[in-house]
Amino acid sequence: MADENPIEKMTPGQILADASVAEFIKAMGLSIAEAQKALDINSLAQVGAYAEKRPGLGDKSLLQLGLSPPFYHYQHADLTVSMQLTMKVGEASAFGIGGKLDLGFGSGGPQAPANAREAQITLKSLPASATVDGKKSDATGADLEAAAETLAKALRTPDGKFERAYVDAQHTKAPFKLDPDTAKNPIKTDTGVAFYAAGEASVGVIRIVATPTANTSEDFTLATGKVVTVKSQSNELLYARAVVNQINALGGFKAKLLRDPVGSTLPIGGGTLGLALFDTGSAALKPAAIEELALVARTLKDSGSNVDVVGFTDTMFTDASNLDLGKRRAQAVAKYLTDNGVPAGQIRKVETRGEASWKAKGATDEVANQQFRRAEVLLADSNDLLIVVDSAATQLQATPTPDKTGNGATGNGFIIVRHFAAQAVDATAVKVGASDTSVAISGTAVATGGPFAVDTPEAFAFNLARDVNAGSATHGVRAVRQGGVVTFVDAKDVVVVNLVTLSANDIALSADGGASVTKALAKIAAGPTASADKPKISVAVGLAVDYRTSRQFEQSVNGNSSISARIVAVPAPVEFLDEIKTFVAAPAASPAPTPTP
Repeated sequence: MADENPIEKMTPGQILADASVAEFIKAMGLSIAEAQKALDINSLAQVGAYAEKRPGLGDKSLLQLGLSPPFYHYQHADLTVSMQLTMKVGEASAFGIGGKLDLGFGSGGPQAPANAREAQITLKSLPASATVDGKKSDATGADLEAAAETLAKALRTPDGKFERAYVDAQHTKAPFKLDPDTAKNPIKTDTGVAFYAAGEASVGVIRIVATPTANTSEDFTLATGKVVTVKSQSNELLYARAVVNQINALGGFKAKLLRDPVGSTLPIGGGTLGLALFDTGSAALKPAAIEELALVARTLKDSGSNVDVVGFTDTMFTDASNLDLGKRRAQAVAKYLTDNGVPAGQIRKVETRGEASWKAKGATDEVANQQFRRAEVLLADSNDLLIVVDSAATQLQATPTPDKTGNGATGNGFIIVRHFAAQAVDATAVKVGASDTSVAISGTAVATGGPFAVDTPEAFAFNLARDVNAGSATHGVRAVRQGGVVTFVDAKDVVVVNLVTLSANDIALSADGGASVTKALAKIAAGPTASADKPKISVAVGLAVDYRTSRQFEQSVNGNSSISARIVAVPAPVEFLDEIKTFVAAPAASPAPTPTP
């Protein structure tokens, strides 16, 4: 039968094999793999351009400026193929064939760093130390928290092995009393005491919302004979700077614009009453921040003004980690405010923005900018530039002008003015623990651990914390000092140093004395090789066959296919860039000697 169609005699399995559906899908998948290989080769070809020194860049290469070639890779690809073969020859046979391909691509070429690994060291007492890869670091400080911060700094890059090392101290409130309980300096808070300078003091906050009309000026009267006349500028920021400069030149006062964008991408907005800058990967308050926040706290205490505290990070490390770090920074600032007597109800919210604000303004990823590592105390619902004026040798008058302290007042001028009468330290001791053990208060000057001058808030706080800690074994209370603030906690409270690394290298970690490793570093997971010619590919092919019969006499073949793929750009890993930089920095080999004829 010359007219007989061969397909009439084929079984369903023979038709499926002849259609070569699986081979067709596999061929399409491998075509994507070939495209991946071409992307990798193209990325590697860019390395020379990035390593080349350029006169226009100060004879530096793009790599030396912190740029690196991106590597583009398929993150995932989906290929869907469907085919319908219908036979109708006397007894028709219908087949439904479905096929799906899942392609998983590891980044062919250099791989991204391994997932972050964590470890944890717990400090119970001093002395204590930790050893990393044979290098011993001692935890030293006046109290357990300060010692933990010293240890964290030693273990943190660039000197240590960990990109992140931060302290987490969970405190249990301990009982204490001021003696006499009517004392006004230090003030008693919920968790401790805060010493203030004994002399008279005053502080004011000037709001700047606009520069005066062109060719006009504005007078600021701070005290009798202390008046500055400030001419208009091209914008409110320049005008605010002019106000600060002229007040400082006047003498008797210290003025500071707390949100000045010089040297950074700031500002995000206004309303900043105070700020704290932090070390990389740390949420520990630095001395300069403690001094500034103490003034902010005194300004806010009993003023009725509400504030928000917001934490930020630079763009190093992961988004999730930076959100957590920003939150811990904001919490550290908020706690210091309440430890200084600011009612908790005046702190409206404590939140984190991580690195998002800087990224939104175009900051490059992996930038370690000091101005990004901050937490700010923001006057609630304000977006104005704020200048804090502190008395140095002269006190603010009762009502400095322009006076904008009233509700609904608008324009430039003083929105907060606080006066503090002279008040010597009148408490003689603090009674701590259930036993009411009396610890004397002393303003003796501090040399070791300071220096702090006699009768300064820092000297009083240092001496008190030291003496409380000396008797912890007896009364069960431990003291923590920050600036002029002393917090009392249960002597059994421990302090934890959390360590995080992105390195794929093994790290040997141990602890001695009052420290122990309470969470060991996770083992290193084997990673793929850094080969641009061999992308890591996984191919999965799935087929489904549906068979039906009916009495029909016709045949048809139809089908469709679709493919979707996502491509991502990933930075070259640190190890890869370090190797390239080492090669570029190596001195050129001496030329071979010219042969003598």
